[in-house]
Amino acid sequence: MAKINSKSMKKCFISLITFYLLLNIASVQAQEMRSYWLNGVVGLNSNLILNQNAYGNPEMKYASTFAPSLGMGFNYFFSGKLGFNTSVFMTKMGQNYTGEQAGGQAKRQVNLTYVEVPFLLMSKIPYSKYPTWISYGPDVMLLLKAKQGYNRVGGSPLQNPEGMAEGNITKRFKRGDVALNVSLNQLYSLNYFNNLMLLFSINSAVGLTDINKLKTPNLHDIYGKSSNFYIGIKLGLMFKLASGNSKW
Repeated sequence: MAKINSKSMKKCFISLITFYLLLNIASVQAQEMRSYWLNGVVGLNSNLILNQNAYGNPEMKYASTFAPSLGMGFNYFFSGKLGFNTSVFMTKMGQNYTGEQAGGQAKRQVNLTYVEVPFLLMSKIPYSKYPTWISYGPDVMLLLKAKQGYNRVGGSPLQNPEGMAEGNITKRFKRGDVALNVSLNQLYSLNYFNNLMLLFSINSAVGLTDINKLKTPNLHDIYGKSSNFYIGIKLGLMFKLASGNSKW
């Protein structure tokens, strides 16, 4: 009988400890300074090309534009208040347009594919329940491909029909772009040892350069530069590669 009670008590004790750990996993904040982390991230962005380039044709209304982002990154935390992040993303950008154009109903899609490499300084926000960081810094983007889709029903001839030609339009854009990237990141521990973290991020980048290589004036004979912009969310896993000896 004593043997049975001993086993029961042991199981009960283990169950209570497990339950306690599970309850506190999300709020564990003890991590190590001078730690190195590898992360994999997926995201969804709402994209915008600031100042559309219709290549001398009537402009259309902006339409909602969403596209995915996928990549891997590296984090280094100097201390409990300061860190650094760099990543390599495959990011879809561009802009959809729809509505009246030259008396007809038209749809236009400009799809841009970039390799995106941000270099971000991370600063911890104090007194937050979960580790929360704000990241900011330059974002280098390399254009891989640009494609245009276009369809119009009715209306009068366009001033520059070649500008709305479907297919590969990579030659119309500069290969490189530099943006300012800002994000708010929250970390959640996924195990007791704090070497696996869930990353949730609200991220935005605004281009600082003109992305157009083909600089065509609008109907008013005025040219305005176009810039990339996106805001979105990212979700990822962070795995600790190595760390120092001191706790945050």
